[in-house]
Amino acid sequence: MHRYRHSGLEIASEIALPEWDGFASSSTSNADIKIKLSDERSPAFPGDGSTYSLGSTAGFCIEGVGGWKLEAGRRMTLYPSLAVDPAELRLFTLGSAWGVLGYQRGDAMWHGSAVELDGSAVLFCGDAGEGKSTMAAAMVATGARLFGDDLSKVEPNAGGALIHPSSSRLKLWGAAVDHFGWRERVVQRDVMRGDKFHCHIEPNHAGGPPLPLAAIVVLESGEAPLLEPLSGSEALAEVLSGTIYRPEALETMGRWGEQGALVARIIAGAKVFRLTRPRDLGAIGESVGLVSKMLDRLG
Repeated sequence: MHRYRHSGLEIASEIALPEWDGFASSSTSNADIKIKLSDERSPAFPGDGSTYSLGSTAGFCIEGVGGWKLEAGRRMTLYPSLAVDPAELRLFTLGSAWGVLGYQRGDAMWHGSAVELDGSAVLFCGDAGEGKSTMAAAMVATGARLFGDDLSKVEPNAGGALIHPSSSRLKLWGAAVDHFGWRERVVQRDVMRGDKFHCHIEPNHAGGPPLPLAAIVVLESGEAPLLEPLSGSEALAEVLSGTIYRPEALETMGRWGEQGALVARIIAGAKVFRLTRPRDLGAIGESVGLVSKMLDRLG
């Protein structure tokens, strides 16, 4: 049995999760979540990847990969297909399945990339392809520490908001890997996209405590770098659109209202900004400067 401490929870897993090596735990206490491996036929969940939900049970299937059953936010059972690539099985285990399990627990599971600077974290979010991981990489290249990538648990807290560390890796396109000179950091090629690579990043916060979430930065493509504050209903709409993972799962599970309320409470304790900038690696330094100055002002 493999043990991990992630998102403030103890996880006991029957499969190794090398993506979580930095979150390995030596605890012998009862696990909050158990990840089980089954050799039985997968339940008859939808085969198109859409989420099934009934009561405290949810599930989905990916053709050629396997099925996942999630129970009450405490148990995940994997039904792998024959000859499945283990990396592909882990991709959906730590992505869609982990996100749905978090929703069952009532947690805010936000899609984005986060870094830490001077004891506070900033989360980059936005539509797919807006360069969340690339912005995090650019911040790391100038002195920040990686805090999270893909899915991070965020929670309201007295006097602010907290974000839990979620990754010691960044998934970057080949052009970004070369721009930062990080070919030696590549640990694997992405199983879904041939020109995307998983890079181990140092320094990182894997295994550390949650930190105050100082700012949420919504990324948007544009001609010139501009960082502007958002507030009220505009901030709520932009953060909901930019962070919610698998919205169709929330719809099926009937948990949109719960997540919307969580977002409202979180942004009440964290500043929200929109960063408009060109999608040009050569100009990314100016965007990094704008974010760094903003964090300095927030203290």
